[in-house]
Amino acid sequence: MKSPATFPLTPAQSGVYAAAPQLAELKRAAPAADVAWFELDLARVDTKAALIERCEQVLGLPPLFGRNWDALVDSVEDFSWRPAAGFVVNISNGAMLARSAPGDLATLLEIFANAATYWSAKDKIFAVLVDASTRGARVMNTLPA
Repeated sequence: MKSPATFPLTPAQSGVYAAAPQLAELKRAAPAADVAWFELDLARVDTKAALIERCEQVLGLPPLFGRNWDALVDSVEDFSWRPAAGFVVNISNGAMLARSAPGDLATLLEIFANAATYWSAKDKIFAVLVDASTRGARVMNTLPA
């Protein structure tokens, strides 16, 4: 595994953030730093079931994934099937979900925030970047410069 030292974020900066102008820079730097990059496009996702299914597909969750919140928590705090120096989830196009199921979007972001705390304690990056269309569920910090 390569060191995440070449990546612009550190494990201590793990968290859920509003996507920022340096998004393209982060995405370009991810492969060289062995940071797994996931594009969680929520276009046409408007229910909890569709959200969990999209997470399953995009994150490449294991075949035994239970398709519920508890299983998602367990999975994003494991990633044994996807070893990497760190993980970035870029969430986009979530306006429909923010309108139709804001509680489910909030739950997803809470799961990711808790995973960020978990991975930071393990000295791994776990950053979630949320675009402007998806931010209906909660106010997020901006990425550190």
